[in-house]
Amino acid sequence: MVHSSFAVRGGAERYVRDLSAALAARGHEVRVFCRASDHGEPDDRHVPARLSARVPLPWSPARKVLTHLGDLFDPTGLRVRDLRRYRPDVVHVHNWQGLGILPVARLARAYPTCHTVHDHALCDPNNALGNSGRSAAVDRLLRLRSAWLAGRLRHATLLWPAQRIWGTVAARVPGAERLRGRVVPLAVPMAVPDHGPGPRNAFLYLGALSPHKGVDLLLDAWRQVHREVDATLVLAGDGPLRAEVEDAARRLPTVRYLGFLDGAGKAAALRDAGWLVFPSQCAEVFGMVCVEALVAGRPIVASTVAAPPMASAASTVTFTGRGELADALVRAARLPVDGYAAMAASAAADGRRLDWDSHVDAIVEIYAALGAAARSPLAGRPA
Repeated sequence: MVHSSFAVRGGAERYVRDLSAALAARGHEVRVFCRASDHGEPDDRHVPARLSARVPLPWSPARKVLTHLGDLFDPTGLRVRDLRRYRPDVVHVHNWQGLGILPVARLARAYPTCHTVHDHALCDPNNALGNSGRSAAVDRLLRLRSAWLAGRLRHATLLWPAQRIWGTVAARVPGAERLRGRVVPLAVPMAVPDHGPGPRNAFLYLGALSPHKGVDLLLDAWRQVHREVDATLVLAGDGPLRAEVEDAARRLPTVRYLGFLDGAGKAAALRDAGWLVFPSQCAEVFGMVCVEALVAGRPIVASTVAAPPMASAASTVTFTGRGELADALVRAARLPVDGYAAMAASAAADGRRLDWDSHVDAIVEIYAALGAAARSPLAGRPA
């Protein structure tokens, strides 16, 4: 496994750990190569920090530009020789940002390589399509950048979590249609029994407490409607808006804050909830928290920009903007019992299609196919 770092504990990071553990449990030997970070594990193999990461600049726009330039032009860090002693049969890349695309291109030439697409970084350096549409000149620069990136990934097999994501990238990245790829929906190893419909007036937010995830939007909407409905809002996670969430929990009796939850804590929170609220204000790829909610049989209140691709229309209530979120919360809390039960049943059916063991089976099949292709006389690389 190759991943940029575990400095944050998001969905991609949890997925790398869960997949590594599942493969090891099946008898495969797995090593994680990444930069050193706060949430690393003792068995991680650390790759050197790039030059752009060693420049003593505080976090600022200049630092961000330097990071993006490093992603493209590789003032190096990860090297092929870092993996040479381990001699992997297959390299599985997760996030190349922070490592650079050129090291990944070199790995893909040296080893059979697949790359799970966790974000929109092929389209936009900020990962969430936030720069596109600002001006014709910026859009042209983004397309040039994207075309160059696609060229560097031509030897890798891209694993897309949903057809919609592949389509979005193909529409924005020149040459993306020529990339090797497969749609492999992600999953989570959460053992959350289907308890049937939850309390339809209990809302749960799980994730980073940050503006781009829509937490401030959610709190504003809740302040607007909490007196209208007999309902509760529970939030869990950590991030820059934690103080605001804690203040809301102190001031409003209908708000609770649970802090950062581990797997068992999330399962318990989902069991007690009726809805997951997913108010993200960026174009999400495959929100893993939405997978967890569906596995638990919980329908989702989601922003249209981040509508989860793994959830059917019958499992979601969508909104656009602050006012619509307030209305969506009221409608969800007042949904008739049979209407909510139907949505919960739809969510549970969606969740059953996201089986973890089946997902790991698919990944192992991909590894086997990549290894067999590499051993072919036509592969162009040593067996």
